[in-house]
Amino acid sequence: MYIPPHFSEADTGRITQFVCSHPLAVMVAHVDGQLVGNHLPFMTLDDEIKIGSKLISHTAKANTIWRIGETNEPVLLIFSGYETYISPSYYPTKQETHKVVPTYNYVAIHIYGKLVCIHDQYHKHAIIEKLTDGMEAPNKNPWAVADAPGDYIQTMLSNIVGIELTIEKIEAKWKVSQNRSERDKQGVIDALRNDPGSANNFVMAKEIEQRSKK
Repeated sequence: MYIPPHFSEADTGRITQFVCSHPLAVMVAHVDGQLVGNHLPFMTLDDEIKIGSKLISHTAKANTIWRIGETNEPVLLIFSGYETYISPSYYPTKQETHKVVPTYNYVAIHIYGKLVCIHDQYHKHAIIEKLTDGMEAPNKNPWAVADAPGDYIQTMLSNIVGIELTIEKIEAKWKVSQNRSERDKQGVIDALRNDPGSANNFVMAKEIEQRSKK
């Protein structure tokens, strides 16, 4: 991923928080000579996402993407969010020079690693419990795996393959107007906060404001 220095992020805490709040990744890999992408939710097994830590997920057994765990091929996970269009009209300097163009602000994290496939029922059960408990945690009445009949869960487990990825490389990009003047940043913040069209706008305004204080 192309990352100019002013858009680069190395804070593991910030990276971990983002992945935990945006767990659905695009997993990209070569399968049988073809470039394949799949959307899978991942969750960390560690307190921080860093080199050497592990992420878990699962996929349908009918989805051959899991076979890359048996070939030692590298995979790429793409986590993204907060994407927001930035109009030149948001910049105060637009009225002065007109030397501005549209852009897109966003956050993207690329995680590279190798997969291990998990087939035994015990460990697959542990994976779905970990994923379920994490996803259900914000709910007022969280659902638990144990709420479903045991024989039903065993049947479902027979139809999935567990996935465990060991992280080998992390690239994190926070493109949140760091390359603009303070006046232009404030113009973007004000414009986004006054636009009720997207929840992303409010989050992006907060991200720009926080970066401006660094």
